[in-house]
Amino acid sequence: MDVVAAAALAKSSTLGMRPAGARLRIWSYLIDYAISLAALLPAGIGYVIFRVTGQYSTVPLVLSAVSALLLLVYLIVLLTMNSRKGSSPGKSAMRLRATGLGRFAAPGFPRAMAASFAFLLSHLLPFIGPALMLLSCLFDREHHRSWLDKIAQTYVVDVRNGLDPTNPRALARAEYLLSRPDRDISEHLPSLGTSVEDADPDEAAVPSRRRSTAGIIGAQNSDWHSPAEPGPGTVRRAAFAFDDGSYLPVPESGLIGRAPQATEESGNELLVALKDPERLLSKTHLAFGCDGANAWIMDLGSSNGTQVTASSRAPRNAPPNVRLHLNDGDVVQVGSRTFRITFQETAK
Repeated sequence: MDVVAAAALAKSSTLGMRPAGARLRIWSYLIDYAISLAALLPAGIGYVIFRVTGQYSTVPLVLSAVSALLLLVYLIVLLTMNSRKGSSPGKSAMRLRATGLGRFAAPGFPRAMAASFAFLLSHLLPFIGPALMLLSCLFDREHHRSWLDKIAQTYVVDVRNGLDPTNPRALARAEYLLSRPDRDISEHLPSLGTSVEDADPDEAAVPSRRRSTAGIIGAQNSDWHSPAEPGPGTVRRAAFAFDDGSYLPVPESGLIGRAPQATEESGNELLVALKDPERLLSKTHLAFGCDGANAWIMDLGSSNGTQVTASSRAPRNAPPNVRLHLNDGDVVQVGSRTFRITFQETAK
């Protein structure tokens, strides 16, 4: 194994990817192969008709043409699924995904084409060649990489027991956590609860702030819909459209978290408490606000980071304690919750 592949496999393990077991891999191969054999069934029927009648006719030719068309369509679908999603019917059934080594994304067309071409060439040695390709994953006891994987520089992982590398948000969060080995994971633990008498004096001294559950401002009670065309006498305002259907006009400043707390030095922030069943959201996760016509967010050094997805782009991690201005349509993920930034022109 070359140094680059070894480093990529070591990083994949650190990120939380788990190699697909040999049994699951063989089953996925058999499912894919069985579908291709099913596409040849009409041609087999045509051959039987030819053998029984002993003469050429239109029916066997038509059935053979149908098989050729079905096989071509299946090969195109298989190539597309492998290149764009790292998947196939067999991999989907076994919950497996293939990823390219290095950048941990879908293999792409060149790699998928290389693996397909190698597998087709293996049929020059009938039965033995394809069987060796299918069973070669048994030779790699640690990562279960087959000869096809090594030719295409890919790696098949089990997404049931580990990270799905084709999920950009999950991958971005894992890379963020990897970049912070000294992170505090105590925020994932349930609070034991503290009475008022036993509370920390410094914490008790913090004045209360107005709160929002980001669910009480419903779309039916809000004027925040599709942005209108700007006109004279209007001002550009921003709102957050949350994944539960609620809308929140962006104030001058605010905090988002499981139970956000303002500091004594802070101003009159709007405190937005979000429910997060997966408990990936920090207590005070994110600061946000408006400066003029622009909306901004700032990750407050949260445990699981903040991911921002721009239109038609991969998610990127927001740098901690740095203001990041948002564009219309950007999607922000905090923990397991998401919201989209929208802008609207309203009357002054």
